[in-house]
Amino acid sequence: FCIFAKNKDNTTMSRTKILCIILVSIFSLVTGYIYAKPKKTKVYVFGISTNFTDSITYITDIQTLEAAYIETKTGFLYDRSIYAQQLQIWVEQVKLQPYTTCAIFFNESKSKLEKKYKKIQDKYYKDQSTIVQLLEPEEFEFKQLEWSEHERL
Repeated sequence: FCIFAKNKDNTTMSRTKILCIILVSIFSLVTGYIYAKPKKTKVYVFGISTNFTDSITYITDIQTLEAAYIETKTGFLYDRSIYAQQLQIWVEQVKLQPYTTCAIFFNESKSKLEKKYKKIQDKYYKDQSTIVQLLEPEEFEFKQLEWSEHERL
């Protein structure tokens, strides 16, 4: 509709052109986001599980997901909530700790994730009211998920 917008007043015409440019830009951004392709790559992850009414916090070891999918536009890990849910279900069933809040941290660089891991551990170890339990890979391991084209974030 931008091409056919005609008006005798030049100021209104320039406003119309500006509006058209803004609309086209927004459409381009949204379309680019919707059609962003996932990138299959190796990712390093660890998880943390805490219950705000209990003193125990569980932290997994850093693990490798050999074929994870990363959103190319945002850098987010596909199905990250499902990985967090794996940890939550495990803690609830095996450690008998209901009502936990779980999160995962990930990075394509192991050294960058190790820095984050140390920072998280230090934070919880400094808190005298928290008991930190490290979960070894033999105890808990994230299950690799398969992603298909029809799935979205």
